[in-house]
Amino acid sequence: MPNPVELSPAIDIRTDKVVVIMQDRPVVGMSAWMVDALAAAEAEGLGLQLVTPATTQLTFNARTTLFRGVESRWVVTEPNGEGAYDGQGGSKLQWDGQMFAAVAAGEQDKVDMSPTFAAVELELPWQLMITARVRYQALETTVVGKASEQLFEDLTGAAPAGWGTAEPVTQPWNVGQLTAYCRRRAPKPTWLSLSGGKDGLSAAGAVEIHRRPAGLEEVITMAVSTPDGLPSQDAVRKVAERLANSFTLVSFFAQGTRGNGKDTNAIPHWTGVPAPMAMAVGNEALQGTGAEKALDLTGVAEITPVKIGPSGTPAVWYPIGDGKNQLDWNVYSALLGRLVPPGAPVAG
Repeated sequence: MPNPVELSPAIDIRTDKVVVIMQDRPVVGMSAWMVDALAAAEAEGLGLQLVTPATTQLTFNARTTLFRGVESRWVVTEPNGEGAYDGQGGSKLQWDGQMFAAVAAGEQDKVDMSPTFAAVELELPWQLMITARVRYQALETTVVGKASEQLFEDLTGAAPAGWGTAEPVTQPWNVGQLTAYCRRRAPKPTWLSLSGGKDGLSAAGAVEIHRRPAGLEEVITMAVSTPDGLPSQDAVRKVAERLANSFTLVSFFAQGTRGNGKDTNAIPHWTGVPAPMAMAVGNEALQGTGAEKALDLTGVAEITPVKIGPSGTPAVWYPIGDGKNQLDWNVYSALLGRLVPPGAPVAG
């Protein structure tokens, strides 16, 4: 159980809408205090606003986990001390008495942008982002974390260096111990931090273990710093194919984006928007008439689906782009429009 908001040690200010956390350090990650603060804020339906200087970077897990709530955002103070801006979107911010909110630019539906946000070298190195879901049977002998291990090995050449309930990770990589921890928490879901890498390929991410009616679901979200360029689409397909051969694949999604070139930490500047590379849909979604629809994209998008995984229970691979072209989001949108029934939720 998290501390109440009033007792959470990382929280500096609480209002009726948000909690505010102030950090002045080179890198902010999902520390134990930050994990506790996020849980406390979510328990009371409050957003989380993190205030840092422009020299601070966020770990991949902090960037992808902290700002999911309404009114949650990364608040970056301008270097001259005058004002603040959104570290992910660039809009100028001001304190309105309850929270940091965007400054209007004087025109309807427009906001005032910070010049500091845009002042950065655009030709930053690439990094690869993966979101994958696999499913296990819920048995006493089931060991989770193996899909994460395989993804790290395939994308970086080494298993995760460690895991933990916060950052930095504290436990050496061991799927048996990780499984035992998740089992003690069941049926509650478990979020764990992972990190690793090898030979210049720095990787970080998180694994979530959920108990679903159909079994245990392992959700891996990770980023790999690739300073020498993104892997080819064929190379990424082989990673997804090996996952589909080893596990019950639910879904797989690969994107390319710009990073700082050294690790997967985020900087509070414009680095472009991620672009889709490919996705895969698992066999479960192909039951009944789903398989025919999944393999026939005539008139929908100029992509050719490919079966991957076991021949008896294949998944379908959809090559979309090279992970660099923003226009490929149109292809992705057309693909989802064909595969997902109107009104159905879309899992990332």
